[in-house]
Amino acid sequence: MGTPVSQPVVPAQPDTISYSIADLDLFVSYTRESYLAAFGVQAPAWDSTRLTKTWFDTTVNTSSASNVAVYEIAGQDSSGNWGLQQMVIPAAEAATVNLTGSVTYPAYVIAPTQAASGGAVINPLYLSIQSDAQALMEQIGGTGLFDEGARVYVPVIYPADESRRMWDFTLNGNVVNAGALIASMNANGVGYPGQWQTQNGGPVWVPDPPAPTGLDDTRPPRPMPARNLLPNEQLQAGLMGVSVVRTDLQEQQQEADGQFTADDRATLQQIFQMVSKLS
Repeated sequence: MGTPVSQPVVPAQPDTISYSIADLDLFVSYTRESYLAAFGVQAPAWDSTRLTKTWFDTTVNTSSASNVAVYEIAGQDSSGNWGLQQMVIPAAEAATVNLTGSVTYPAYVIAPTQAASGGAVINPLYLSIQSDAQALMEQIGGTGLFDEGARVYVPVIYPADESRRMWDFTLNGNVVNAGALIASMNANGVGYPGQWQTQNGGPVWVPDPPAPTGLDDTRPPRPMPARNLLPNEQLQAGLMGVSVVRTDLQEQQQEADGQFTADDRATLQQIFQMVSKLS
C-alpha cells in the first residue's frame, strides 16, 4: 500500500485505419473499485463542487493554489469540426480523481473468545485491547481505566492467548465499557466518520450522514487528456461517434479498392487549372 501515483504515458499509434479516441489517452481511467485494487486505498469521497474525473496526474505542481495544468482534449469547434483543444484546470484538481460511488469501509469483526466467568463464556463484544481502550477514553474525556474482569468475586478467566480484557472507564459519573463503545463506533465499518456525543450522560456515537455519491450527477465529466495527433492522423465523426483515422492507411486502402483518392483529387485539380488557362 502506497501513495497513488499517475503519470502521463504517450500511447503508441495503432496499426489500423481507424481507432477510438481512447487510444490517445495519456492516463489510466479508474473506477472506485479499480482505484482501490490498484493502490490499496480508497479514493476520496466524491466532491459535489467538482466535475467527476476518472484520471489524475501526480506530476503537476500543486505547491500553490493558483497553479494550473494544461492538456489537449478532443472537442468540436464552433463549426462542429473535431480536433484537439486546450483544457486548462487547477493543478490541485488535475492531481486527484473525483470518482462516483460510495466509499466503502471494511466490516468490524469481533473475534470469538474462550474467556469465561462463572463457567460461562463472556460476550467478546465487551473485550478490547488496552491501547485501544486507553485511546478511546482519552478521546472522549473519560478517566480511570480498569479491567472489570479482574474483580474478586466471579472474575473473568482469560486464556493465555487472549490479549483483550474487559476494559472499563468512568465518564460523567458512569462506568462504560470500551469494547462495546468501539463496536458502536465501527458499526458502519472501520473508519466510517462520525463523532461522539457525551453531553447527555453516557457516550453515544453519531455517524455522519451518507456522503453524496455523484451517481445522479448529470454534468459531463472532465475529459481525458490526449496525446497530440500525428501528421497522419485526424479526428473524424461517424455513425458510432468520433474516431481517429490514419490518413496514410486510408489512402492505401482506397487505392487497393480502386476508389477516388486524395492524390486523384489533386491531379484532377491540376488538370482543371490547366484547361481553365487554355480556355
